Amino acid sequence: MTNRLRQRFIRLAAVALAVHCTAFNAQPTQPKAPPATGKQEAEIRKLIEQLVFEHEKASETPLLSPGIDGNDKEYKKQFEKCQQAFRKLTEFKEAAFPFLIEHLDDKRPSIHFRNHYLGHSVGDACYWNIYFQLEDQPKDYSSYGHSRKGRDGKAHTKPYWEGTPFDEAGGLKAWLEQNKDLSYPEKQIKCLNWLLAREKAIGAPDAESYFENILPLEIRILERKQETGADVNRELNRLRKIMKGKLINEVPAELLPERSQR
Repeated sequence: MTNRLRQRFIRLAAVALAVHCTAFNAQPTQPKAPPATGKQEAEIRKLIEQLVFEHEKASETPLLSPGIDGNDKEYKKQFEKCQQAFRKLTEFKEAAFPFLIEHLDDKRPSIHFRNHYLGHSVGDACYWNIYFQLEDQPKDYSSYGHSRKGRDGKAHTKPYWEGTPFDEAGGLKAWLEQNKDLSYPEKQIKCLNWLLAREKAIGAPDAESYFENILPLEIRILERKQETGADVNRELNRLRKIMKGKLINEVPAELLPERSQR
């Protein structure tokens, strides 16, 4: 390469780098959610106290849903109180996280908030409240069961039963600390990408499995990216069209079995 060409290459590289940096800096910065106000903190702490299941059967495991084990009105009242508190805490989004984290080791009894998980302390309830918010699983994603068939035709444990996005960080508290500079939707996107990567690794035995276990996550990720100001409308509309029409020919071939195996 001559000196003239070398200098031209350096100038072009410098221009490209400057354009890249300018474009990167132009991306909208996601504001961090403001901390809870004094009034919100008081309400959040009150709701956490309402997660306590105050009944003589509180130590039993598992705790059955009201009506299954008799017609105890107080049992039903306490059960519904815990459920309502859990829902209201979710409405505070990450403003409630610091206070929920404070109670992760709270051993007082609550009720079950996840199937097939025997723990039902207040600490468990606080953990699952944050977990469900951040994993942000769409309603049309996955179906009941511990495992599903993959691209290879074998049964695979569903990713959300095998681990969480928080494991590699050393737990939920450590994960939140490591990702404290991310906005609420950015945290959700990171957790959804963790889940999507594992679902794609399993693959799909057929198109219907793709529509159930992979595409809903791809759509949800774009929906959350849209909230951050990213320009994803075209791709989001494309994926929604594929889902609505169940367009088999649009399923990525690499996620399906080899043609000879179909």
